[in-house]
Amino acid sequence: MKIVNKNWIFSNLKSSLQTSSSVSSTVKSIIEDIKKNGDKAVLKYVKKFENSKATIKNIKLSKQDLKRAYNSISRQDKEALKLAYKRIHYYHTKQKKPSYSYKDQLDTKFYIQWNPIDNVGLYIPGGMASYPSTVLMTAIPAKIAKVPNVMLCVPSKNGITSNLTLAAAYICGVDQVYNIGGAQAIAAFAHGTKTIKKADKVFGPGNQFVAEAKKQLFGTIGIDLPAGPSEVLVIANNKSNPNWIAYDVLAQAEHDPNAKTYVVSTSKSLLEKVKKEISSLVQNSKIQNIDQSIKNHCFLVLSQGKKEIYEISNFIAPEHLHIHSKFSKDLLKNIIHAGSVFVGEKAPVALGDYTIGTNHVLPTDQTAKFASGLSVDDFMKKTVFIDAGDKTLKKISKPTSHLARKEGLEAHALSVEIRKIKT
Repeated sequence: MKIVNKNWIFSNLKSSLQTSSSVSSTVKSIIEDIKKNGDKAVLKYVKKFENSKATIKNIKLSKQDLKRAYNSISRQDKEALKLAYKRIHYYHTKQKKPSYSYKDQLDTKFYIQWNPIDNVGLYIPGGMASYPSTVLMTAIPAKIAKVPNVMLCVPSKNGITSNLTLAAAYICGVDQVYNIGGAQAIAAFAHGTKTIKKADKVFGPGNQFVAEAKKQLFGTIGIDLPAGPSEVLVIANNKSNPNWIAYDVLAQAEHDPNAKTYVVSTSKSLLEKVKKEISSLVQNSKIQNIDQSIKNHCFLVLSQGKKEIYEISNFIAPEHLHIHSKFSKDLLKNIIHAGSVFVGEKAPVALGDYTIGTNHVLPTDQTAKFASGLSVDDFMKKTVFIDAGDKTLKKISKPTSHLARKEGLEAHALSVEIRKIKT
């Protein structure tokens, strides 16, 4: 953890999406094995990494299994899941795009039809911890999009799967749940086996092996985005509460040893106070899994002014951006690249992880420069129908043929001209 400036950030920010050759090679062999040997290979990897007593029969969980898991959790757990479900569902219903049609200046009609993807696979991490929130964030928009078949893979740890995760799948109405994780889960979704149905697109975060499998299998299967370590950038001023900022930083640091955290301010004294608070919390609190992230990936950035703050923020393009000030339209004009932006000291990023309603599957590692958080649109695709009339053909056939011949495509030109003759 150190105080740096804009030039240091611009020179030293490095991607976390690079994959080691050993991980890449391991994933490649797993994919080939699953493609060739199907369920036999799936069971081999489940026994090796998750549950030595696994059988093909218990890899696929039934609706009764999900219901039992839901019934087993506490009343408080159920109420929390239901509240999160209600808010996430409400927010995502506002995203669905209607199909529409229009007629142009001549007589061509265009019909833009939105349809759901037929089969989607959701990957829910589960080896190190339980993530029912990720079930909600992926399954709810899939269901709003009316995907006919929503499947989910979740690993077990020593044969035990989180009842909270399975309860979330039950609440969301997930159609199929498979007790399998890692690169082998993505490979099974991509190629299909006798037990696991082939998916058209996969969603959800995972470890480096899952991320690498998604990259290698893109094209065979659609993917959302390769996911890097979690990250947050906090923009603060001399009136901000350094203790609150410290907790905002630790809330991301506990996600992953490689989680990246930034605090940007024009006040050096504020940054010094934040540094002191973070150090104290690391030493004295019971928060786990934060030491490595804070030591290697926590940066306090001293800025020379508001304009430079915006430049730094947009360059980093953080997954989560927390601005410790009141909302202003100035933010809408100047914050261009970020996954989700939380404004004000009463809007901690943790709300977005669970219950505020927005999606927590967000672009990381500067991919917010070209990508957005998970939405209903990601579970749909649009098809355009073109109904061209006589007036249109008469008006545009000659320039169409001209351009086709300029590109050396004679058959293209003739396919238009033969229709012109018959008009």
